[in-house]
Order: sequence, then C-alpha cells, then structure tokens
Amino acid sequence: MVKEITKIRAKTNTDDELLKECKEEAECNTCDSITWTEPTKGTRIDPPPNTVAVVVDLIHTRGAIRIYENQGAYVNGVGTEEAGNRVIIPWEGSWWFYVAGTLAVGLVSGS
Repeated sequence: MVKEITKIRAKTNTDDELLKECKEEAECNTCDSITWTEPTKGTRIDPPPNTVAVVVDLIHTRGAIRIYENQGAYVNGVGTEEAGNRVIIPWEGSWWFYVAGTLAVGLVSGS
C-alpha cells in the first residue's frame, strides 16, 4: 500500500538555494547542508539520523528511488514521472531507500 508523502518540485538548482527552499517549502528550519551521493543501485541506504530531507536529482541523472519503512513496508517513490526535475522529500527517521539506475541523491542534514 502506497503512503502519501510530500514531494516538492524544486524551483532552484544551487545547494544554497535548495537549502533555502527546503526551509520554506518543507518547513525544515534546521536544514544546514546537502551531501550529494550516487548510491549503488539495489543497495539499502539508511540515511544518517540527522537527515531532514532527501533531494532526488532527475535533471542530470536517470533512475528511481523507492522508500521503505524500517519494517520493510513500501512507502512511496520518485521515478521517471519526475524526469527533468529535482524533488525534495521531507524525511522520516524510520525510512530507508534504494535506487534503480544511476541517481544523484542529496541528503539534507539538520542540527
């Protein structure tokens, strides 16, 4: 069963602008920095505990991200329907994800 989650199409491109947008759109007052990574496809990724949002870059890379709860239940995802966009997902601490394809993912950390 797919859970409704917030997905925000980013209007900006630089890390500083994305952080500002996270603060405004995702109501994340503690967004401090973005660490970009290209996770190995099919590998479970548990973001650090201080992750407050995830940015999925479908402008420069292609693929999909699938989000799950710790118990293994599917939550939701972002894929080709968002091609040409960067998508901000406010993050829950009980989630993990994996990617299909080659995908750039920004982990937004907060204090």
